[in-house]
Amino acid sequence: MIVEDSKGISIEIMGKQHQFNCSAEQAEDLNQAANNLAVMCEDIKKKHSMANNERALLVASINLSYSLLIANDKLERNQHGQDALISTLKSALYQSDQLSINDQ
Repeated sequence: MIVEDSKGISIEIMGKQHQFNCSAEQAEDLNQAANNLAVMCEDIKKKHSMANNERALLVASINLSYSLLIANDKLERNQHGQDALISTLKSALYQSDQLSINDQ
C-alpha cells in the first residue's frame, strides 16, 4: 500500500508502515521495490519456517545485495567487451584510412 504526502510516501512492509522521502517520479518505482521486498520476505519466511521478521529482512537484504553484485559484475564485463570491440573497430578504421592514403 502506498500513501503519498508532502514528505514522501508511506509503504507497508511485513505489517509495518515505513516512511520514505522521494520525488513523485520515484514513488511508483519505490512502491514496486517495496512490494518485491515484501513478497521476498514472505517467501523466505515460508520456505525456511522463519517467524522472525528481522531475520527474513536480513536474508532478503543479503540476497538482494548478492544479486546486485552479480548484476554489476556482468555489467562491468559487458562494458569491457564493448570497449574492446570499439578499440578493434577504431583500429580497423585507422588501418583502412592508412591504406586509402597510401593508394593515392
